[in-house]
Amino acid sequence: MASPILLGDELTKSVRAQFDPVLVVLSPPRSGSTALARAFWPHPAFRWYVHEPYDLFYHQDAGSRTVLDALRGPVEVGRSGANGLVVKEMTFQAGRYAGELAAAATLPVAVALRDPRLAIESRMRQRQRAGRRPSFPHRESGWADLVAILEQLRANETRYVIVDTTRLRAEPEPTLMTLCELLGLPYTADMLTWRDAEDVQLGQLADEQSHWYDRVLRSCGLQPPTEKVPDVEDFPPPMRTHVEECLEVYHDLRDDPEVLP
Repeated sequence: MASPILLGDELTKSVRAQFDPVLVVLSPPRSGSTALARAFWPHPAFRWYVHEPYDLFYHQDAGSRTVLDALRGPVEVGRSGANGLVVKEMTFQAGRYAGELAAAATLPVAVALRDPRLAIESRMRQRQRAGRRPSFPHRESGWADLVAILEQLRANETRYVIVDTTRLRAEPEPTLMTLCELLGLPYTADMLTWRDAEDVQLGQLADEQSHWYDRVLRSCGLQPPTEKVPDVEDFPPPMRTHVEECLEVYHDLRDDPEVLP
């Protein structure tokens, strides 16, 4: 199954000509993917970071060139002697074009997951903080696009590994060691701690996004998972059935052969 074309080979050629290695992190929103990406900022292979290059394309119906502009203008977050790039993107923003982004990776794609009850509750809470209605279009939970993207990766024989970020936060060192082995990277204890990055602006949406990432930018390492998992019945009726559907996908993915062992 070939992926639909937005930028085609231009994206792969542009990224690979400028960076090596290239790690792509994909996930539904509020699934810990930014924290996972941050663990690679101190890794000696990486110097550059791009946060959600498809954000303007999705939210503001901007042209495809904004995706390339974002990828060509990364934030410097790592060591000056390195030339690796970490790209973090949400499944619903890249949508059916995620295959092109995955094709630019030189390492297996890291797919970050978290119990959808926690992820969806967090997204609703952040929307409320911004003065918006907590409920949101179901597509923006990212789980339907996740299923389609994984099918696309399998069909295109693109390597990937699935990481449950709750496990990552509970057991950071053994999880990162195993993940690095599967990615073909050396593990380094530098991945466990980092400096705060409150001065870093993530993404292209400026103040529209800032409150979504203030906690992870203030952090100096992976935090233990202390959040209470809500009951499905705790969600308002417009979201309840959708949460159940996402939870079923989450449970099914535990049997995926590419789940971090």
